[in-house]
Amino acid sequence: MPAELIDLVDAPDEMLRNIRAFCRRYGVAESTFGRLSVNDGKLVRRIAAGSRIEVQTARRMADFMDRADRGEIRLRGRPRRTKERSAAETMVGLISQETSIRTPGSFAFHEQRQRFHVFANTTNESWVLADRIAEDLIRMTPGPDGIRIFYAPMDNGITLTRTLRAVHAAHPEVPVLVVLKGRGLEDLRNTMGRLVDRISEHSLSVFVLTNLYVREALDLEKKSDDSPLPVSWREVALTGVRSYDFQRQMAPLYDELSHEWLIYPGRYGQPVYARPSVVTVFREDQRERLRHLIPQPGGSGPGFDYCLLNHPYLQSHTMRFRIGHILAPVVSALTPGGRMTVVQGHGQDPAHEIVRRIWPDQPMPVISRHDIIREMRRAMGEAQSDFTISGLTDATSLFRFDMHTLPVFEGSEIGALSLASAWNNAVYFAQVKEELAQAAIREGTRYLDITRDVLNEHGGLWFVNETFTVTRKVGSRG
Repeated sequence: MPAELIDLVDAPDEMLRNIRAFCRRYGVAESTFGRLSVNDGKLVRRIAAGSRIEVQTARRMADFMDRADRGEIRLRGRPRRTKERSAAETMVGLISQETSIRTPGSFAFHEQRQRFHVFANTTNESWVLADRIAEDLIRMTPGPDGIRIFYAPMDNGITLTRTLRAVHAAHPEVPVLVVLKGRGLEDLRNTMGRLVDRISEHSLSVFVLTNLYVREALDLEKKSDDSPLPVSWREVALTGVRSYDFQRQMAPLYDELSHEWLIYPGRYGQPVYARPSVVTVFREDQRERLRHLIPQPGGSGPGFDYCLLNHPYLQSHTMRFRIGHILAPVVSALTPGGRMTVVQGHGQDPAHEIVRRIWPDQPMPVISRHDIIREMRRAMGEAQSDFTISGLTDATSLFRFDMHTLPVFEGSEIGALSLASAWNNAVYFAQVKEELAQAAIREGTRYLDITRDVLNEHGGLWFVNETFTVTRKVGSRG
């Protein structure tokens, strides 16, 4: 910790290691650190040469590092580059805007995010899901404080904005709080770009965007030790009335948040945030009417009237993880009458058929909602009497959506790009591990031939999701 520098006055090697770790974390040069902390650009060089540092100097350095970790000082830096990479990266860095900030990280994670973007733009899942959610929300009777929604993951914002159009139309004078749990800078970029229109139309909106894990995002409180840094809080009070006004004010946030919303591979390959972050966006002219919905650091969780978990876990995740880290915390955050809706793949559709034919010997189990509900009931114990669980029948649970960019004329040939997109969508929806997908591509065109066969047999590519809901009873102990 930075404060330990004061205790390392007589241990220059350890002090040097702490300072250099800080410089690497924030991407600043050692000379910059010395200049900003104690106005001495040669400070680190002198420590490395064995010079003794006075206690007062160590205290100033420690204070500087503490303030940076708390977010009170904004450091603009970047990792040291080799000479060979410098020219290429200089060209990339010439444009420093929201559209050019990149999200470096593990290959598998970002390859899956690329697959998601193809999937989202060539299927109508977002539209179908949004209309189902909107039906639930517009039937709700808002409480005196408004409607509180928890939404995870935020993805690209299409489902969210389509849902909110219906909610805002049904409840134009009702304050709405939406807490959005994202996974990276691209989620933030795509979603924020769409929210400005919602804020313009529905002025009584508060949006909280966070990269905290689900169990943390519910209370906006860090609980994991994946990052040593504290939560960075930002409050963005927008002025004006037009969506263009709001867009211009939110655009600089991308640069500010680009370091915090980076994704790194964790100890077990899972995506880990660089720094926990919370950004609250609302209109300044509605501050007083929205004050009760604007979260503050250290405050208690708001409790939610509606929680959407849209494919919140992988099929490879254990039941213990699904219940303990995702479902149980969300259920606990429901207000009386509040509902949690969970969406996941069903496993019986042409997409999964493609995967099963390509890897007939590879186990790819799909954990059904019935198994999850059974484990949830066991984990709830006696508390399950406070809740109602629905979605047990296929008639109420299942819904289909389609890949809508395939040929619509009978007998039409499927083009190479459409076929590749269909393959991508099947792999993404069935949650195939990236190394398997890459291996299939290297083996030749067999994966495309199988994809074409399945599409011809089923008359296209369609997918089936299943849902279940957990509702806290009015008057329950929660």
